[in-house]
Amino acid sequence: MNYSQLFLLTGVIWAVIAFGLLIIAWHAAATGNIRRHRLIMLFSTAAAWLFIIGYLFQYRYPNSTPSIPPEYIPWLALHGTVALLPLLGAPFLVWARLREKLKPAGHYHFNRHHRLYGRVLIPLWCFTHLGGIMNFWLLD
Repeated sequence: MNYSQLFLLTGVIWAVIAFGLLIIAWHAAATGNIRRHRLIMLFSTAAAWLFIIGYLFQYRYPNSTPSIPPEYIPWLALHGTVALLPLLGAPFLVWARLREKLKPAGHYHFNRHHRLYGRVLIPLWCFTHLGGIMNFWLLD
């Protein structure tokens, strides 16, 4: 088993776990358990970045990059593009939330709409994780 195959298997496992964590985090936020929501989202954001680092790492090893049929390229491009929104958006929300705690109220207006941003990012993240599961079957 080369790195690409191992990464694909790890990726599908992570996609299933992360999808479950997103549902739990959403439920925690909806029921007012902000501490649980925060912990899950911090963990998910850090793990998503580790996942991307692992993805990029496969290009270090010769003959370990997956062979991608040309007809899959539009899907993979869509999946990757949509994945960038929560991948960049979630750390930005975390940063805004942390900055808000360090400065007096009103200085960082970006995070006043945290719930709205979450309502946009969570479906995109769910699409990304479900797409990761689909990628496993397409590329396996």
